[in-house]
Amino acid sequence: MEMLSREAVDRARAFVGEHGRPLERARFAQVVDGGPLEPVVEELTAFRADGGGFGGALEPDARTPEASVLAALTALDILRMHGAPGDHPLVAEICGWLADHAEADPLGRVVWPFLPPAAQSSPHAPWWDQAEAGQLAETFAGFLANPGLALTAHLFRYAAAAPAEAARAGVDQALLDALSEQALLLAVTGFPAEEVNAHDAAAHLVGEMAVPSGVRESWRTYLESFLPQRIMQREEEFAAYGIHPLWIAPTPDHPLAELVRPQIDLAADQVIASQRPDGSWEPFWDWGGWFPDDWAVARREWQGSLVVRNVAALTAWGRVEPA
Repeated sequence: MEMLSREAVDRARAFVGEHGRPLERARFAQVVDGGPLEPVVEELTAFRADGGGFGGALEPDARTPEASVLAALTALDILRMHGAPGDHPLVAEICGWLADHAEADPLGRVVWPFLPPAAQSSPHAPWWDQAEAGQLAETFAGFLANPGLALTAHLFRYAAAAPAEAARAGVDQALLDALSEQALLLAVTGFPAEEVNAHDAAAHLVGEMAVPSGVRESWRTYLESFLPQRIMQREEEFAAYGIHPLWIAPTPDHPLAELVRPQIDLAADQVIASQRPDGSWEPFWDWGGWFPDDWAVARREWQGSLVVRNVAALTAWGRVEPA
């Protein structure tokens, strides 16, 4: 079984130290060195947008300074990964912002469009384009699964940790009940294999114990039916964008870990083998020629982010050589 060597960890550290954003440097220190959460939180706050919310290309593929649901979700994912409790002040701040910015689609369902219309004027990846009215909603299937399921998990986590505070912030029982009902209905119809990140969002929901058990089990059943055929499971598939086993179950205690266990070893082998000599990992996507100068910046930021994500997953699965 291949292991990420200490020399490889040192190369990853050097890359993040030289090329990573301050956020990724703080994240790496916490993941690898057992550093505190506070520096991660401090660096995250640098991405606060004017007027509330988060923006500032926190998610590198959308370079808008405007506050966005995409940046809010990214911030919540980072906080959760690094062990911030559900009632952490920054979690509360972001969840309150989300409650204030929830929208209703034409069928009356609660949705969060990923980006505001103003984001169109900033450099972005092709999939974030919204030159035509309704284009972004079409790209992301009405935002119901992605980001809807992941945001549902985050909001339930916050409400479970601080119920009274959450209710005052707008994350009340009416909103949670509506999200539960939507999630249950969506589990019946599901989504196609091409909606890669919807699978990650559903796996996140399954792994969040604050979500009602009936909702979690409905999605667990759905994923157990479809993931084995859809997940990356051959070496050549790891060179392109797809449903990555280590993103579905980043830790062995995830409820779907046993389901994807046959693919985890291959995924870990591929991650270890694909580390670049400079210690980084290359994103397995690009902007297809859009905004080439801005993609060069985003690519470098993704390399730092992938260092953190990959080293964290390999560590959790016991695939890093002991110090």
